[in-house]
Amino acid sequence: MPAQNIDYNRTLSGPEHQRVRLPLLEKLVDAGWSRDQIRWQPEWRVPKSPHDAASREGGKSFSSWPVDLALFDDPAQMDDWRHVVVLFEFKAPDLHEGISQLEIYLAREPRAKLGFWTNGTEDVRVYKLPDGNFKHENNRGIPRPGEELELPSEKPLTYNDLQAPQNGQLKSVFKRLLDVVVARDSRATRSEAQLNELCNLLLLKIESDTVGQSSPHERLEFQLAQGGEAETATRIRADFLKLTKSRPQVFTDANEVSLNLDDHTIQDVVYELSGLNLVTMSPEAISSAFQVFRRANLKAGEGQYFTPQRVIEAAVKLMEIRPDDMVIDPACGTGGFLVESFLAMVDYAKAGGIMSDDKARTFATRQIYGVDKDGINVKLARAIMLSLSGDSSNIHAGDSIREDRWKSDYEHLVQPLADGRFSVVLTNPPFGQGLKVSSTDARRNKYTIARRSDGQYRALEIGLIFLERAYRLLASGGRLGIILPETYFFSATYSWLPEWLEDHFVLRGVVNIPMEAFQGFCRAKTNLYIFEKK
Repeated sequence: MPAQNIDYNRTLSGPEHQRVRLPLLEKLVDAGWSRDQIRWQPEWRVPKSPHDAASREGGKSFSSWPVDLALFDDPAQMDDWRHVVVLFEFKAPDLHEGISQLEIYLAREPRAKLGFWTNGTEDVRVYKLPDGNFKHENNRGIPRPGEELELPSEKPLTYNDLQAPQNGQLKSVFKRLLDVVVARDSRATRSEAQLNELCNLLLLKIESDTVGQSSPHERLEFQLAQGGEAETATRIRADFLKLTKSRPQVFTDANEVSLNLDDHTIQDVVYELSGLNLVTMSPEAISSAFQVFRRANLKAGEGQYFTPQRVIEAAVKLMEIRPDDMVIDPACGTGGFLVESFLAMVDYAKAGGIMSDDKARTFATRQIYGVDKDGINVKLARAIMLSLSGDSSNIHAGDSIREDRWKSDYEHLVQPLADGRFSVVLTNPPFGQGLKVSSTDARRNKYTIARRSDGQYRALEIGLIFLERAYRLLASGGRLGIILPETYFFSATYSWLPEWLEDHFVLRGVVNIPMEAFQGFCRAKTNLYIFEKK
């Protein structure tokens, strides 16, 4: 936003402006804050309710309260609610009412960490703590640039102190962390690296919550340290190192043993997440929140496209997934199909009175498998499944297409991806004319779909290769749901495909996916094809 053209010597009505606000403005500037990061004319507006906060986030009108003065963390981000750090009030007639007013405002302003009230003679700081409580400090003076505003809770956080996020809250938190906190990190400067590091912190937080469930009165690992951001970062890095050693199936890169984030970013992320409970949320809320990261990790040049939630839900419903199914997505991305299949299994088991919710979740986790080459995708899928069930051991990093490399490079895939093991394959593989499996790889892996009539192998689009990978994974009579471009089934270029399909599958259905569903991600016309293995 452009800097405001403000006359700081202007005489305003009301004695608090003359006696309090204008002198405090000058104190803030003298302390080192830029005039362009201080908003007071017009006054900043704080949402009155969570619904109003959501409306503001969506760019809609909302009911609000005026704040005498707001301080932003960056002059370039003036008027962006995600960058509000301190709220100031001068109007309340006494200290008690000033504190009460600031606590209300801080509860509605998600990024603000501190409220400051003064009448010109006395002042009070109101810190918003990770556990949702507030800490008051009298006559400390104005906050100064570089001062740490994230304070730990008065008592160490336990599992019983955690609060389940309200509707949409976790999604907003994830978006803020991605757009504001991690994006300004001084060490992880590439967007992909930033997302990977944030995934690491999320996995650490989920591990902390999971351990806390069994000892709800004990101190949690994932929280701010009393010694400030340097101490917090030191402890979090040590905890992450322990996590990589205890969860080798999650952290498959042997070189990934440390967090590549600066101390301030670690402090800010821990501050935002530490008071939330990420393991007792409804599965739908967890899945919705992680959509933020799914979109952030799209790589259109590599054929990765965001599968809209409504398409995922419809596909899973059409596949009629039951608790006795073994389901795999061999190109799982961030796990959209896996999560929805998991939910379908759990709902079926609960509705039929087969088992309790906890048992249904544990059982369903054992029936769901996923594989993806992209390490960040795998981490996100694991984070979601850990939140849902406490287990993500069936989601693997690796190349599900090049089977000849499994024993040497992806030994962990050999047993899970055994031929004929699954009753359902549901996938939206990467596709595009530039994304092909070479003729050499096709020959080494004996993909008959890539073999010409003269017996020679051709380079073939990877989306079509996934048809044969699915065929191998499925048991006889198994169902395949796969999203592919329509052109594969109608273009003369692929005139040989119907014959290959006739030998391997029975076509059970074709579901039109409107082009608008993938608008902004993919321009190809696609359909959901449902096959049964012969």
